[in-house]
This record gives sequence, structure tokens and C-alpha cells, in this order.
Amino acid sequence: MHYSVIIIGGGMAGIKTASDLFKAGETNTLILEARNRLGGRLKSQKSTKDPSVSYDFGASWFHDGLKNPLFEKAKKLANVDYFYDDGKYVYVSEDRKNVPTWEFEQIVADIETFGKLYFEEDHERNDVTVKEMCSLYLRKHEKDLSRSQLKYSQQVVRMWLEMWDGISWEAASAKHTFFWGVDHLGRNAYVKNGYRTVFQNEVNELPYKYQKNNIQLNTQVTRIDYENSGLVKVVTKDGSVLPEYEYGTLGKVIFEFEQCFWPKDVHRFYILASELTSKGAARPWQSPTLIINYSAMSDVPSLVFLTQSPVSQQIEHMKPNEIWDLFEPVIRQIATGPVSKPFNTLKTEWNSDPWARGSYSASRIDTENTDKICEILAGGINNRVRFAGAETIGGSSNGCAHGAFYSGEREARYILQKSKTSSKL
Repeated sequence: MHYSVIIIGGGMAGIKTASDLFKAGETNTLILEARNRLGGRLKSQKSTKDPSVSYDFGASWFHDGLKNPLFEKAKKLANVDYFYDDGKYVYVSEDRKNVPTWEFEQIVADIETFGKLYFEEDHERNDVTVKEMCSLYLRKHEKDLSRSQLKYSQQVVRMWLEMWDGISWEAASAKHTFFWGVDHLGRNAYVKNGYRTVFQNEVNELPYKYQKNNIQLNTQVTRIDYENSGLVKVVTKDGSVLPEYEYGTLGKVIFEFEQCFWPKDVHRFYILASELTSKGAARPWQSPTLIINYSAMSDVPSLVFLTQSPVSQQIEHMKPNEIWDLFEPVIRQIATGPVSKPFNTLKTEWNSDPWARGSYSASRIDTENTDKICEILAGGINNRVRFAGAETIGGSSNGCAHGAFYSGEREARYILQKSKTSSKL
């Protein structure tokens, strides 16, 4: 069959493109999705203890709380439960249950400024890793720092970098992190009942008949032929050729317990590593992690651990008891009572998913400026094949669900302008 537009991928960007086109009168479109479900990297699973609460394996927060169309729609529809998890937090190390922020926060800010100035003074300077940048700062200012400042400041920088990009600080670009980085616009709100509801809000913008007839699941694209000036030919299979990207692997491990034995009033636990390398087999306290406390926001006795490369890849091949052995020492450090084993352990598997190959793009050393990559992808190929998705949008929404939403808007607008179809957007 012939379609005016074929959309490859039924995630947030694909659905938004299709719905905007449909509203503007372009209904002869088709969505091809390789998986057996829609949503892409948006995937939720209900809590065993309380089905009204969900865990998200992909996006979990409404980022850019002051400028996020998905968040605004959720508020308007009043069908998404959310929680600002930016209240009480604790930094935890192997030797201390609570590391006071005054012991490192000024030095962390100093390292960030030092990294920015390092590249501002000479834009042509060779890139270095985030670990190397921390070492440069500490070597230069070691005499002015206390033992605690030397110990904790670099581990805090490492924790925030790895929990954001999903890659080791030994591979992450200091130029991206300190020089090209951007801040979010407003607070971040955690989605309690699952991003599936946020995504379904967008799917519902398409008529049921379209959803039934114009969306094909389990359909993998193997080739796109756009050499013919009259049409683009999409060949499917009952793989996929993509440009070469650098992927991060921000993963999650979810432990469900029968009861809570840790502080219920702490929103997040920031776990600092005891080692400076992530190389070798994953071991307790080797790498930092961030723990999200479901007891604080939903009164559900569950803990969600964020993990990064290379730990995420290794966890995907671990059995539940092996995962517990990795994190039990950390849990004992935050516990306020006897520790019990979880009755259920969940984990992400984005690395082994051939249609994800990781969680999202990552800023590795010596890679191109993110905005430049987005500009290239947003330009498409010969005005025939276009790209959408969270990684094709620059700025603070890059890599976020609402970034994918924005890219769908952009592509629908481009197609409508190109085809001279009257837009109702």
C-alpha cells in the first residue's frame, strides 16, 4: 500500500507526529513499531503491593516542570499522580550513614566552575574525562582541601554525572558536562502511577479507528529506499539500520519488600562509591547509585536503584539473588531496623533490547556537541527521510519524554509545510 507518511517507531515522538498530522487533515499515515507494544522506552509495571502505584523502567519524572506540555496536560486531565521528590535527602557512604553536605558542596561547585573555565579559556583544548577533570582540580588545590573534601567531592561529582548520563565518569566528556551542559527549567516531578498514563494521553489523541488500522506492531524495518524521486520505499521484515551513536545505559533495579525498614521520610538516598574505577565485575560500593524511596511518596515498601554502565549491562545477566548480594550492603547502611530480603526483584533490560541498545544517547569523551548532533538529525536526509525522538531535540528537553513530544510537533509541522497542507495546529 502507499501512504503519504510512514512513521517508524510508536514511541512518544511517533505518536505525536501522527496525531498532529491527523488533526491537520493528513490521515493517510502509517506507524510501524518493531516491538509488540507501543511506547518505546516508556514502560511501566504495577506494584505488587499497590496496583495504583507503578514502577517505570524508562522515563520516571516530568522534567522541566515550568515548561513541559506533557505535565500540563496531565494536570489538566487530572489522571496522573505525581510527587515532587526533592525534599529530604541523605548522602551515604560505606563508612558513614549520613555525609553532611557542608563537607563537600562548596568543592563540588568549585570543580564545576573549574571545568567550565578550563574550556572557556581555550575552546580548542582537547577533551578529557570527568574523572580526569576532577583529578586536575584536586591536584592543583590539594593543599587547600581537607581529607573529607578530597574524599567526597569527586565522588559526588561522579554520582551526579553517572546517574544522569548512564555512563562511567571514566568515559564521560568533561566538555559536555561542564562547558556544554544545560539546566532544567523548574522542578522535577516523579510520576507515581506510571508513564504509561502520560503516554496513553497522547495515544488517545488518535481516533480508535486509526489506532486499529494504521498502527502495525511487530513490524521491523530492514531498509529505506529514497533514491526514487517520486516515492520513498520502506522494506519491512516479519533489523534496522541506524547511524552510529554513543549510548548510555541508565538502568533500574526495583526491590519489593513486605515492609519498610528504612527511613520513610527520606525522598532520595545518594550513595557514594568507595572506589574510583568501575572496571571489572560489579561489586558492592564500587559504583555510585541513587535510591528512590517509594515509602516516602506512596507508602509502598519498595526501593528503586538507578544504575549505570558498565553495572547496568552486568545486572541484566544476573539472577535476583546475585543482584541482592550486590546491593544488600548498601541497604544495610540505610536501614533503621532488621533487613529482610525482597520478595520480588525487577530490572531493566535496555541493553539487550535490539530496538533500544541502551537507555539514551550519552556524552562520551571526544564526541560531538549534543546540539550539533540534534541539528544534523533534525535536518533529515534529502528532505525525504526525517528523524524524530528525544535525542533530536537540543536544550533542557534533550533525552526527555517531552523532548520526544516536541520533536513530533516539529516533524508534523515540517511535513505539513512541505506538502502545503493547511495546518490546524
